[in-house]
Amino acid sequence: MSTVSDARRSEIRERILQTASDLFYLEGLNSVGVNRIIEEADVAKATFYRYFPSKELLVLAYLDEMDRPWVAALRAAAGSDPRPAAERLMAMFDVLLWDGHPEDYRGAAFLKASAEASTGSVVQLRVAQHRAGVLAWICRMCRQAGAANPDGLAKTLALLLEGALALGMPTPDPRTSPVARAAARQIIDEALR
Repeated sequence: MSTVSDARRSEIRERILQTASDLFYLEGLNSVGVNRIIEEADVAKATFYRYFPSKELLVLAYLDEMDRPWVAALRAAAGSDPRPAAERLMAMFDVLLWDGHPEDYRGAAFLKASAEASTGSVVQLRVAQHRAGVLAWICRMCRQAGAANPDGLAKTLALLLEGALALGMPTPDPRTSPVARAAARQIIDEALR
């Protein structure tokens, strides 16, 4: 019996989180209130607060949900196969290719959250953790590629990656990814000489 209720609790939490995620992504963190999430998720207010005692905790859960697939996509693109490390670095920029549905793209969740978060808030700290994690991973890749200045190369590539994502807001441009990729190629080639 507890398995059924555990599964039901998980389903309710997931429904709240999915509803909030859709709304946050489309409309922004500050534009969406708890009452709207409660209404669209079709849950009672008490149920909502049982799973997410504050909107801030819900936003953190949303960012965690957005972090996983983005980091997984970067790592999958770069892979751990025997390609040269420089090619694996370049592959990060393949993640920027729009999936053929630019009308669905509303920008990178972490860039948008950073713009909306209050200075010193836990949301801003979570965004900083995300960026630091991605940067550390890129830096490891730069070291593997043999860059003379892996930290500098990693920061440059992270800046290029975030800049390309930012250019996708509010309207994605299919030319952004090839331009970012070409710039990355030049930067990587120069850094690895």
